[in-house]
Amino acid sequence: MKKLLILLFSIILATGLSAQTKDQAIGFNDKIVADQKKMLILEDHFITSIINDMGGDTIQLEYEIYCDFMQYTLDKYSKMKKFDKKDTFRKALIELLTNFLQVAKTEYKEMLDIYAIPTDKLTDEHYNRWTELSNIIDKKENTYNESFLDAQKAFASEYSFSLVD
Repeated sequence: MKKLLILLFSIILATGLSAQTKDQAIGFNDKIVADQKKMLILEDHFITSIINDMGGDTIQLEYEIYCDFMQYTLDKYSKMKKFDKKDTFRKALIELLTNFLQVAKTEYKEMLDIYAIPTDKLTDEHYNRWTELSNIIDKKENTYNESFLDAQKAFASEYSFSLVD
C-alpha cells in the first residue's frame, strides 16, 4: 500500500512539474511574438532601404542583418527544449523562420541581383521579373504567416488565454 501511494504521488508530482501553466504559456507566446515582430521590422528595414534607394552597400547590410537575425533566431528555437508535449507552437515558429529565410535566400536574393544591374542595362524583363518576385514573396509570406497564426491561436486556446494585437 505504501509503495502504491509513493508511486501515485510520484506520478502526480512528475505530471504537475512537467505541465506548463497559463502564465508560462503567455510568457512563451510573448517571447515568440517579440522575435517574430523583430524579424518583420528587420524585413521592413531591408525593403525600405531598397524603396529609398539607399545604395548597394546599405541595402546589402540590411539584407545581411535580416538574414542573420533569422538564422540566429532559428538556431535559438531549434536548440530550445520543447515547451510542452505537443510542441506545436515552437515548431510553427521554426517553420516560419525556415520559410522566411528561404524566401530571403532565393526571391530577395534575386531581387538584389536585379537591383545591382546598372539602370541603363535594365530591361522590361528585369522589371517584369521584379514584379513577379514581389508577388511570389507576398503570396508565400502570407501563407507562412497564416499557418503560424493558426498555430498561435491553437496554442492560446489550449492554454486558455486571449491573443491581443
